[in-house]
Amino acid sequence: MKIFMSIILLLLLVLNLGFEVDEGALKVQDEAFDRAMIAFGLAKGLNAIISLIQGTELSFTPVGVGLNFSIGEVLDPFNDIVERFSWVMLGASVSLGIQKILLSLSAKVFLQVLFALGVAISIFLLWSKKVHSKELFVYSFKFFMLLFIFRFSAIIFVYSSNILYITTLQEEYEHSSVVVMSTKVELQELQEQNKQIMNNKNESGFFSEFENKYSKLKNSLDLSKQLDGMQESIELASRNIVNLITIFILQTILMPLLFLWLMILSIKAVFHLKFEDKVLNLLYNH
Repeated sequence: MKIFMSIILLLLLVLNLGFEVDEGALKVQDEAFDRAMIAFGLAKGLNAIISLIQGTELSFTPVGVGLNFSIGEVLDPFNDIVERFSWVMLGASVSLGIQKILLSLSAKVFLQVLFALGVAISIFLLWSKKVHSKELFVYSFKFFMLLFIFRFSAIIFVYSSNILYITTLQEEYEHSSVVVMSTKVELQELQEQNKQIMNNKNESGFFSEFENKYSKLKNSLDLSKQLDGMQESIELASRNIVNLITIFILQTILMPLLFLWLMILSIKAVFHLKFEDKVLNLLYNH
């Protein structure tokens, strides 16, 4: 029993001194932060394009009859979702930033030294024939468990969150991001085409108007087709934005809250931890 516990303590000591563990966790955290910032940038970009388009009228004259469409009527509900998406991504980015700070604190030298000291004291009390105080061993073991929680809990959470993302969320995140980006491109094209039509409309002169008539007609027909398909694209993008919101709320809000709750429970369990006499006798059975 003592040999088994000593091996576990030594393995934890090696893990504590291994910089690869901390560097790997920081790399994983940086990747999650980059994903959140990309999504936040996508939301702000969409919001900027919609703000540019809203309030303008998109005009087309496919058969010589002028019709005006206010794109704001189509984009108002979508813009509401995009603004909420932007706020969620800002919150997710802040949450990931806080997690990175906590991860950096867990890798500080003073905590590594304390953890190594806790391992050394625990092994000494476990094997020393001159020290027979079972209570002293229990207190030292509780101190070691608290150090373990503070040293490795953030690392365990980061890797657990990354496993959840890779196995469950990654495919949905990538698909939803592509769909939303595609809608952003469509809106940009719509704005550019409307701008071109308006520029043609503002040109004066009989010959200029005659020369641009065909171009205006073609652009107007293309614009009308885009307007027909825009509603479907917006609905699809809205669903995928909701998917992205769900992914980031789960990974950056719900999971950290669950982790914090488990951490508090673990600390309470350490303070209430009791060894049965037969376990202590087994440990001190030389």
